[in-house]
Amino acid sequence: MIGVTGGTGFVGRHIVARLQEMGQDVRVLARRPRDLPGAEIIEGDITDPTAVARAVTGCSAVIHLVGIIRELGPSTFKRVHVQAARNVIEACREHGVRRLLHMSALGTRENARSRYHRSKWRSEELVRESGLEATVFRPSVIFGKGSALISQLRDLVVRWPAVPVIGDGMSLTQPVWVEDVASCFVGALDSGDTVGQTYELGGPETLGLEQLLDLVAEAEGLGTSKVHLPIWLVKPATAVLSRLSSRFPLTPDLLAMLAEDNVCDIEPMRQTFGVEPARLGEHLSD
Repeated sequence: MIGVTGGTGFVGRHIVARLQEMGQDVRVLARRPRDLPGAEIIEGDITDPTAVARAVTGCSAVIHLVGIIRELGPSTFKRVHVQAARNVIEACREHGVRRLLHMSALGTRENARSRYHRSKWRSEELVRESGLEATVFRPSVIFGKGSALISQLRDLVVRWPAVPVIGDGMSLTQPVWVEDVASCFVGALDSGDTVGQTYELGGPETLGLEQLLDLVAEAEGLGTSKVHLPIWLVKPATAVLSRLSSRFPLTPDLLAMLAEDNVCDIEPMRQTFGVEPARLGEHLSD
């Protein structure tokens, strides 16, 4: 039995499906149970140690995927990233689960500009100090079927006569296909060589926001007009509007992440997992 937290999310659904294709029994901890055919569902919250313990009991390995990109009410980075990781680690120790695969994020580092990345770093530190047979993954922006990123970009190019671009639009990212991410996770399960390692996951191309928008527009058969908004103008508005409405698409944290490159060396990913990463344009119609 493989336990999965965050199994009903975008990445989680792909990983659960891949595990089932391999003949693995899967148990998913979910706050809001959804239809995952063939998977055992444990209803509960990742911040509840009792629910986490129920989810990991009897598992041979746990894949911890839960994360948030913005804070809403009680769902803070500290609770959902740091405390959740602590709960998973303690439950694994208590119930004899030695193998742990942990989802982090590219750009995670101790002194990161964003609170998101700093909280991810703290959760990684807990995993590294746990004594478990752990592997950490740091994917770049993930695309594929069910991707919120591509849906949001598609809405922008379809609905807006001029698409707003923060800053110069040249900060680079390295989009990685969700199925390639799933391949790395399931590949690590049976590989003792991955224990104690951290893998950065990315695609074969580095793209700025303008290039991303152009690719999405091209897939839709559209052209794009863009208007650049200077960061000095957007920053104070974001600080105010993000507090007034959770529907406002930016937060100060997201703005800080948009201003820096998010790229990596994918050769270890290729060599270790035998994955030749897909290009974004190959799956824009997913």
